[in-house]
Amino acid sequence: MVKNQKGVTLIELLAAIALLSVVLLLANSIHLFGKKQMTDQTTEIQNQSNVRLAMDIITKQIRKASAINVDNNGVLTLDNTDIYKLDNNSLTKNNQPFITNLQKFDIQYDGSKINVTIADLPNSNTPQTTLSTTIYIRK
Repeated sequence: MVKNQKGVTLIELLAAIALLSVVLLLANSIHLFGKKQMTDQTTEIQNQSNVRLAMDIITKQIRKASAINVDNNGVLTLDNTDIYKLDNNSLTKNNQPFITNLQKFDIQYDGSKINVTIADLPNSNTPQTTLSTTIYIRK
């Protein structure tokens, strides 16, 4: 018999495959976690962007308007022509949606100032974004 045989035993092969499997499983779980985090952060950034855009548009339009009316249902009418309201989670201008995925569009007008609060739809993985502002009316 020859004592100097070269090769890999079955036990060595199984141990190598087990170690490689563990390393690949760890790498895959790290990749999936990173991918989920990226998706959640992208959604959160998009929600924040929608709320900021809605707030920017509304505040600019209010500042430009010469006539402002707010009814009890949270409907904002500017210059007796442009009507802003929340309808089916979309902020609409004259019944045309321009910002979606909003849960709250609250507007209060007391004659000297307007309080505006806008919030996005809550998501299970991202926090709700809410912005509020007060606009003082010049007379």
